[in-house]
Amino acid sequence: MSNAFGSERMSPQSHPRTPPRDLALGWAALGAGALAVFAWAACCVLPLVLSIAGLSLAGAAVIAGQRTWFTVGAVVVLGAGWWMAWRRRRACAADAACAPPSRLMIGLLSAATVLTLVAFAWGPFIEPWALAILRSVRG
Repeated sequence: MSNAFGSERMSPQSHPRTPPRDLALGWAALGAGALAVFAWAACCVLPLVLSIAGLSLAGAAVIAGQRTWFTVGAVVVLGAGWWMAWRRRRACAADAACAPPSRLMIGLLSAATVLTLVAFAWGPFIEPWALAILRSVRG
């Protein structure tokens, strides 16, 4: 659609979409946060839960030994994701031709943030509570 001055007006169908790399970063942050929580749980709680269920997880100790690196990696990816979302939102506020961060990306980053906070809270808060419950179930 052109107006009298020859400039084009954007229709809702032609509104640019969030670039795939932004969504990939959101999914990566969610995966990294989940991996960090899994690594913290692999030390004590996860093997105990699996043994109560009659299962085992070989290699859990190896994963648990790398939990600090998984958590640092999650924080780095999460920081990059939030920085890109903030930068895109700021740029799109000045230029209506670009797409602001999608709800999916914000949702993925929010979920990853929650998982990463759970990873940080695992050792001092969640693990002692979960182990006490599991010990009472085990009998």
